[in-house]
Amino acid sequence: MSRPPVGRDAARPSTTGDHRRPDPAARERTRPTLLLAVLLFVGMVVAMVSTLGTLLIPVIAGDYGVAPATAQWVLTATLLAGAVATPVLGRLGDGCLRKPVLIAGLAAVAAGSVLAATAGPFWQLLLGRGLMGVGMGLMPLTIAVAREYLPPHRLRSAVAALSVTVATGAGIGYPVTGLLTDHVHYRAGFWLAAALAALAMAAAMLVVPPAERGRGRGGRDPAGTFLLGAALVALLLALSRADAWGWTSPRVAALLAVAVVAAVAWCCVELRVSRPLIDLRYLALRPVWVADVCGMIMGFGMYGLSMLVILLAQTPRGTGAGLGAGAAITGLVLLPQSIGTLIAQTLLTRARGRIGSRAALVVGSVTATCAAVLLGLRHGHLAELALGMTVVGIALGTTFAAMAALIVTAVPTGETGSATSLNQVARTVGGAVGSAVMVALLTARSGPGHVFDDSGFRLCFAVQAGVFALSAATALCLPRDADTRRAVPGPKRFPGRRSAGKDSAT
Repeated sequence: MSRPPVGRDAARPSTTGDHRRPDPAARERTRPTLLLAVLLFVGMVVAMVSTLGTLLIPVIAGDYGVAPATAQWVLTATLLAGAVATPVLGRLGDGCLRKPVLIAGLAAVAAGSVLAATAGPFWQLLLGRGLMGVGMGLMPLTIAVAREYLPPHRLRSAVAALSVTVATGAGIGYPVTGLLTDHVHYRAGFWLAAALAALAMAAAMLVVPPAERGRGRGGRDPAGTFLLGAALVALLLALSRADAWGWTSPRVAALLAVAVVAAVAWCCVELRVSRPLIDLRYLALRPVWVADVCGMIMGFGMYGLSMLVILLAQTPRGTGAGLGAGAAITGLVLLPQSIGTLIAQTLLTRARGRIGSRAALVVGSVTATCAAVLLGLRHGHLAELALGMTVVGIALGTTFAAMAALIVTAVPTGETGSATSLNQVARTVGGAVGSAVMVALLTARSGPGHVFDDSGFRLCFAVQAGVFALSAATALCLPRDADTRRAVPGPKRFPGRRSAGKDSAT
């Protein structure tokens, strides 16, 4: 077991493995504007692909003749695959394989899109959507690349822009998917996703610089990967089937027990291995755990609210709650979410240095709470839904940028991929749980033929408001100087674990 550095060594930056600084010559050879444009395009494509199935859930339910709770797995499968792939790709990308991992992830998205576009049986569609979810693990890699190769004076704004592409890309993808669904076929959206993923892969091959050869390879943690996947599958399956099986049924109880046991075992494994899938010890840093908790909550709200708006807009009129809109109109209703994130990004850029991450998280969470209350009170017209999604977009853009800034400040450069992966996992798990819970609550309140009732929508919006308020309370736990607390190398901060560089070299 290594001892913590003392004396002069304590003040010297770590030079082992992933903690060495990037080569200045490599930064000079990189064209920052072009690199950032490619990274933003990759993030936009990944975000559009991840939410592609959300708008199509009512359409797919009718096409395959399945219940909405079953069709909802078109989204859940993507989020589940993304939650497992994110830490794996983030850890691999912390080494010299960063560029190959980025390209391989985009290739998986393209292959999954083709598989979904040509799907016959429902299981093939789910398999394709699962492969498309691998792309969600690429967001932390884009932030890691930006941190290594962009000039310091452009880093904060670049990280903020990359962080909000999750919401911006989703908002842009909704109307595009809707137009293709109404005027071509819903499978055309999958073909578009395949083309965009192939284009992003070509751009990454040409522009993204390779990592230094002296860096170690990212660690492998098969036990941690298996346990994390088992915990997530059991949890989401229990939540999605609880209404059909009964919340107190033995099958639901058994699945929840498996999820808890697997999660505890995963935490134990991650704390013992030298190169964990996700370094949970960074949760000892307050900015990191606050960002991750808020990320899970905002993910719950982002996907949960989008699901509610889609179902509310597309439910036929005369049922007491539906607005009878088609897929294209519903996509346009969701587009203001992207506009809201861009507004938030512009305001944060202009207010740089005058508003800290703590204040941004609190303001964003309170804004999201107000949006959920507004939608709960007024959701009888499409314009009211569009206004609510605009406010939601402002909230998401503010909070996502603040979370990324907190993590990048708190962890060493070599751990950026792994640390931001944890935040991405938190958002993804929150989104998967949020969408599953919203559909389960609506289904529990639905009438014959899965007709949703207005009281179910009001209940769901109230739940969303309470969850967002919890995010605001969590953000208040941050110290006021959270933005000025600089990162320290992992081996120094946590001396009980072997050097990452030694491990990667073996």
